[in-house]
Amino acid sequence: MLKRKIFTIFFAIFLLFSTFDLSLTGYAAFSFPFELLSEGAYMVNLDTDIVVMSKNPDKKLYPASTAKIMTALVALENVRDFNAKVECPYECFDEFSWNYEPFDPNFVGASTADIQPLQENVTYWDCLYALMLASGCEAGNILAYNVGEGDIKKFIKMMNDTADKIGCTGTHFTNAHGLFEENNYTTAKDMYLITRYAMDKYPGFMKICSTYEYEMPANEAFPDGYTITHTNAMMRENSDYYYEGAEGIKTGSIYEYNLKKDGEWQDAVPGFCSLVTTAERNGYRYLVVTLQSPYEDEEDEGRTHYRDHINLYDWAFDEFEYSQIIGKNQQVMQVDVEKGLEVDKVGIITTEDFYTLLPKSLDPSTIQQIKPTVETFVAPVEKGVSVGDLELRLNGETLTKIPLVTETRVELDVIEDYKEKAVKIIESPQFTTSIVVLVLLIVTYIVASTIIRKKKRKAAEMERRRKIQMAPRNNNGKGNRRR
Repeated sequence: MLKRKIFTIFFAIFLLFSTFDLSLTGYAAFSFPFELLSEGAYMVNLDTDIVVMSKNPDKKLYPASTAKIMTALVALENVRDFNAKVECPYECFDEFSWNYEPFDPNFVGASTADIQPLQENVTYWDCLYALMLASGCEAGNILAYNVGEGDIKKFIKMMNDTADKIGCTGTHFTNAHGLFEENNYTTAKDMYLITRYAMDKYPGFMKICSTYEYEMPANEAFPDGYTITHTNAMMRENSDYYYEGAEGIKTGSIYEYNLKKDGEWQDAVPGFCSLVTTAERNGYRYLVVTLQSPYEDEEDEGRTHYRDHINLYDWAFDEFEYSQIIGKNQQVMQVDVEKGLEVDKVGIITTEDFYTLLPKSLDPSTIQQIKPTVETFVAPVEKGVSVGDLELRLNGETLTKIPLVTETRVELDVIEDYKEKAVKIIESPQFTTSIVVLVLLIVTYIVASTIIRKKKRKAAEMERRRKIQMAPRNNNGKGNRRR
């Protein structure tokens, strides 16, 4: 059996926090040292795929510009030559104008990367960096227009089809840039799935997202070219929110947005912030997705998502560590063996190590071991015979299952085997029947022999008498007598 990679497990640990309405069951409840402002959150240890925290993971929420992660993913999946030039028609810019019909106040004032309409020297690479670093909404439309072969709606369908393929269950996109629309939504868990898919399948994705600045080609507004920088303040060393080891991935913020009722636009309501990042420290790496933290609160304006991420990373890096729960070849039980030579039991051992991510304060001995029921063996028993799985549980939830095998070979005790076979033969109905038959045969033989002997004696006696009668007699009729 192949050795599984250490730190790889087929389970997820979901932690319950008393202040949150969590829709997923966790393995343990741990106190949370701060208030999480985001409406939805999902945090995963990337080394083990363990979910260490989730808040409303399946609740449908607005992604803002984190939707651009899917835009980048669809482009990465469909573009063959990223150095090729793209078309930049007015169609990709018009919806952000006050004069556009149908007018949508949520699209006015969109963030841009300063790409100009009809610009001819922009490549797919330029658009991807403009999309993910500067959060350029026009870059999203340009990618949609070109990848969708001149049809932005076709590209949006590709976004939704890709979400379905990845396994998203609460996601629906209506545009390529993430500006507010009521039917443009996702979930914290789905956004994790989308991001993780892009990270795992396209190494160029993280190369883009982890870049802090990028040189854009010259245009009429910037004849000498210009530099765009990442909108994630956690990557900016002079920022109050700088976090060492943080990378990308995508910010999202909407200051305020308008809802439409009975065909009329309503007054604007306060907006929100969303954020997807990764961070690494001391060999531990995490990915965090947060959706819809308030745009404004008592401490920050447009920065509440950074506070959530920093607090989550500090908590995870301080709280969790890899722990070995069980080792390879560790004996976990013994099973009786019948007719074993000099032994009457065989050890049962694990076939692999098992490590997992656990809070430092958790005693590993609290993890429950559920052992399989194994029937008594009959020698000989080979080494390495599979006997089932050892199930490890924490608070009633399965962590993993580890295959178990016999530890050694147990030889057969031949004498004991013969004794048992003899006893079985003697105690068997067939043996009893055979004995009865044998006795009957013997009795029959004896009776028959007795009868035959009697007949022979009688015949001999009769023959003797006949001979006497046939013997010669004297003249007076008497036989000769010796004198």
